[in-house]
Amino acid sequence: MENLTGELTEFIGGLPPVVQFFALFLVGIVPFLESQIGTLIGVVTGVPVVLAAAAAIAGNLLALLIATRAGAAVARRVESRQKSERSNRFRKVMAKVDRFGVPVASLLGPFVLATALSTFIMISAGLKQRTVVFWQVLAVILWAVIFAVLGLGARSVLG
Repeated sequence: MENLTGELTEFIGGLPPVVQFFALFLVGIVPFLESQIGTLIGVVTGVPVVLAAAAAIAGNLLALLIATRAGAAVARRVESRQKSERSNRFRKVMAKVDRFGVPVASLLGPFVLATALSTFIMISAGLKQRTVVFWQVLAVILWAVIFAVLGLGARSVLG
């Protein structure tokens, strides 16, 4: 395992920083890999921490942007069809979910769903786009930082 890690580190370390950034950016876009795994891969293989995290976060944020746009389009279509059917009770429940459920779903969601997928689901369900995007961006950055620290620890253990 140490030999493989060493060879991978040497290979990736020899790539130009632009190529390293682009590769980790692509990992950040992929659902379930996202900023966490992109940052971890980058840090463990010797890419500077800031470069690894920035690339993976940027890729993940692009995926969130696409999911936000798609979710908003679905929400508009659903709302135009059901506007008269929504009760006061439904609106109150959605307000509570918007206030309390979005932070929890965003921060713990990566254990269950890809952030882009959970963003799409929450926005298309009618939750406030601004609240969802705020908490999802915060979660993407927070998880990237956590995995950067884990990657630094793994790199020091693996040598």
